[in-house]
Amino acid sequence: MIIITETKRRQGQRGATPKPLCPKCDEYLNRCYTRKTESGKRLLISAGWMCPSATCDYIMKDFVELEDIEEGAEKSTDKGEKIKQLTAEFVKTHEQLNKLAEQINELKKGSEKYD
Repeated sequence: MIIITETKRRQGQRGATPKPLCPKCDEYLNRCYTRKTESGKRLLISAGWMCPSATCDYIMKDFVELEDIEEGAEKSTDKGEKIKQLTAEFVKTHEQLNKLAEQINELKKGSEKYD
């Protein structure tokens, strides 16, 4: 009589994460996808999880940070222009600070004459 205490691991099951369960009816949730066309290719993008039961209406959406995606697109396309714009603003503010420093020095010299 042989007693097996451990089950044999199947290929790809070492780091697998289990599917989430529906909190309403305790069934395994199915992955939901949306279609997107990008550069002439059709893509399926995961949108969230959905309960397969006909009587249950539970849906869990994936969280997507839209600001990061938009900033990444701006950085990749307008990076050079952004650098030029920021350096121009830096030069303008630096010139303004120099003018203000000169005015302060002139006012200090004028006030020393009266003291």
